[in-house]
Amino acid sequence: MKILITGILGKMGQLVSKQVLANPQWTLLGGIDTKGRTCESYPVYSSLIDAPVADVIIDFSYPDQLDTLLSYAQENHIPLVLATTGYTPVQEEAIIAASRNSPIFRSANFSFGVLIMRKLLALATPYLEDFDIELIEAHHNQKADAPSGTAKLLVKTINESLSEPRNVVLGHGQGKRNPDVIGVHAIRAGSIAGDHTVLFASEAESIEISHRAFSKEVFAQGALRAATFILSQSVGLYSMDDLL
Repeated sequence: MKILITGILGKMGQLVSKQVLANPQWTLLGGIDTKGRTCESYPVYSSLIDAPVADVIIDFSYPDQLDTLLSYAQENHIPLVLATTGYTPVQEEAIIAASRNSPIFRSANFSFGVLIMRKLLALATPYLEDFDIELIEAHHNQKADAPSGTAKLLVKTINESLSEPRNVVLGHGQGKRNPDVIGVHAIRAGSIAGDHTVLFASEAESIEISHRAFSKEVFAQGALRAATFILSQSVGLYSMDDLL
């Protein structure tokens, strides 16, 4: 499998490239870095049109690269693994439209543990309709978006499991808490790889469902697992649920 990584010199791009180079079954063609940086270990290109054609592209770049990435993938019939977060609703629609012509794997989190956390939330939430629901997420101090893409994904899972979806409140101001909301709180500090906790609380008890990533390696592993999967798929939009 010949792999090209967009955003290859970012933290996640470097982790993915390290794992690709360590596996003799994979070939790293290089990657894209729009900032003009270089690397001694593999080729780095400033744009996709300068790079060799890959079997699959893994994207850990920025949302503003999406249009170029989708166009290139469709023109060259290359499957995509989209691991970037922070897309706008318009961009999300563009991904859906592009998946009608190309195989695209899209996830806000490539951890298998987070996938299982979502399954647990879907199972537990219908029994906790009368509980207050709060979500607390923490990441490193260089993360650009807040709340995280994973937090949004978990909220979506919760709301799909409630009889009546709740509005999302980012933090709480002064005054009493509205019982018909999901409170979301984002922490940015140090080098935290990714912590997510959903708290269900009543007057008498509370339940927490949590996931903690000890290292970003888990996200690189998941992205490569997705790349192996998407390579043999027909056109369509795929997610971590399809790996079960």
